[in-house]
Amino acid sequence: MLNIRHMTRWTGATFPHPSPAAWVALAAVPAVDLIWSIWGGFHVSPGSIKNLTLAAFAMSMLVGFAVYGRGRDDLKALVTWASATLFVIPFSIACVVLSYLVASIDLPLVDVYLSAFDRTLGFNWIGLLEFVNAHPYFGQVTTAIYYAAFPELALLILFLAFIRRAKEVRELVDIYWKTLLLTIVFSALFPALDPVGFYAPSLDGFQTVKATAGSVYLPDYLALRAGTYDTFDFGAMQGIIEFPSFHAALALMMTWSVRRLPWLLVIGLVFNGLMLVATLTEGGHYLADVVTGSLLVVAAIWLRHRPKRMAETTGPLQALRGFD
Repeated sequence: MLNIRHMTRWTGATFPHPSPAAWVALAAVPAVDLIWSIWGGFHVSPGSIKNLTLAAFAMSMLVGFAVYGRGRDDLKALVTWASATLFVIPFSIACVVLSYLVASIDLPLVDVYLSAFDRTLGFNWIGLLEFVNAHPYFGQVTTAIYYAAFPELALLILFLAFIRRAKEVRELVDIYWKTLLLTIVFSALFPALDPVGFYAPSLDGFQTVKATAGSVYLPDYLALRAGTYDTFDFGAMQGIIEFPSFHAALALMMTWSVRRLPWLLVIGLVFNGLMLVATLTEGGHYLADVVTGSLLVVAAIWLRHRPKRMAETTGPLQALRGFD
């Protein structure tokens, strides 16, 4: 028992970010992936070994950074960054696999309801697409910003860590994993294709938003739903979640994470605001996807902070502080 407690304390001190609940999730999701893959007859392609080996090498380096910097005040920033990144990378990979697995459930598509929601709000997806293509410079900027979402997340974790904003790093990563899991659950229950396929606009004359925008994932997605996809290729797997939009969720959570840095908040509002626009066009999402993805971030923020507020007002719930 003492050895377990000692190991727990050592692990908590060496890998302080994110919360303990996040590490539990990191253990649970790959376990679900493995059991489901075996049960469903899925395999890993031989070519994926190289990608997984590189990922394992990166993980070992991050572990080394965290262990080397443990207990050193001058290296707290390094430990914060390494610990957070050590969680985000494998958790993201595991969640990509999980998103593929849940797509194979093949529930009825909800595109007709998503498009009806857009019309109820007076949103014209075709009109926005035509506007972006009529303003190529704007379209090129938003397209570039769309593909910068995950590099922005990586840089933001690095930046916040090295200006010693460990609290913000911990919060961002906690919101990230909770939102990602919620997004995957919703994508399983309410599967959708995309407005490009639903509206079938003619994109031949468009110079900015290409015909493949938001649809590069469809071959894998349709094969999963048809039961003909059985091999994971980690070098070619796509983000296949249409509803809700995780890109929209990312834009909001990254903006939220810099709310205490006014100068960076202004940049984030502009940059991530344009990302929301790009999510609709380059990402091929309905407005309903963006709205729901945004609401999931709000839910994740509430889930993260609610236990803390309850613990502050009710003594028996002090243990819930471990989730913050």
